[in-house]
Amino acid sequence: MRTHLISFIALYIHCDAVSPFHFPSFSGSGSTSSFEHASYRHGSDDFLHGYDWVPAALIANASRSPCPMLNTLANHGFLPRNGRNITKENFNDAQVRALNTSPDLATKTTNAMSAKLGSPKNASSTFDLEDFAAHDRTEHDASLTRLDIIQGPVNYVDPGLVRLLLQDSSLPWLNTSSIGRSRARREAESKYIGSPKLSEAFTAFAQLEASFIVLIFGVGEGEDVNTWGAPKAQLKTWLNEERFPVEEGYVRSDQIKTREMQEDIIAGIRKFHDQYTSEYP
Repeated sequence: MRTHLISFIALYIHCDAVSPFHFPSFSGSGSTSSFEHASYRHGSDDFLHGYDWVPAALIANASRSPCPMLNTLANHGFLPRNGRNITKENFNDAQVRALNTSPDLATKTTNAMSAKLGSPKNASSTFDLEDFAAHDRTEHDASLTRLDIIQGPVNYVDPGLVRLLLQDSSLPWLNTSSIGRSRARREAESKYIGSPKLSEAFTAFAQLEASFIVLIFGVGEGEDVNTWGAPKAQLKTWLNEERFPVEEGYVRSDQIKTREMQEDIIAGIRKFHDQYTSEYP
């Protein structure tokens, strides 16, 4: 039986969005004077024509997951809007059409998600989004935007955690440096409230998950992913409302997102995570 514990740190997060492990914001990679990130995103919002945002609250018997991107794809109709009876082909197609990922990266992501469900669910022909809330399989503690399982339901965003995530960068965007810091901070906070230490496997998986912030929303000049930045205003809307933040300036990049790009972003997050871990108790 799940214990619903509202801990000391959770009270901080919900009330004032102040972490007991908070350190001064650190900008890390990137420069406020070298370029304006938004000016280097070439693309459009045409991909949303026919895919209006409808929140889960307006969908009968809606199923949602702890993953904001999966929920966003369902809210816009790239996946079935009720989040149910989704095939692997649906998952692959939604990533390619909505996110402009390569088919190879889409297939890798889908296979990784379904494999972590374990037998026999991983062999199913269809999935519901709530299936991906399986704790210690597809869902883990120390999420960037969700409470730990000892604190309550994990399918819903915690606005206080989103606020702390954005505060980890002093710049108008998040990058591999700030996300590496956020991952280190959340792991420390999770242990502080009594959750088990995140395993090495889930530490790596969490870095992969976080890489999508830069991969999908990051903009910048050049191939060095550590100089790319994901605008905070867009991320705040996306994470809290689970919709593509076109009103805040988001356009889908014309550049196809590849496995190699994601691997470079993960490597950057890992480097900064390891650097900042020693700064947290």
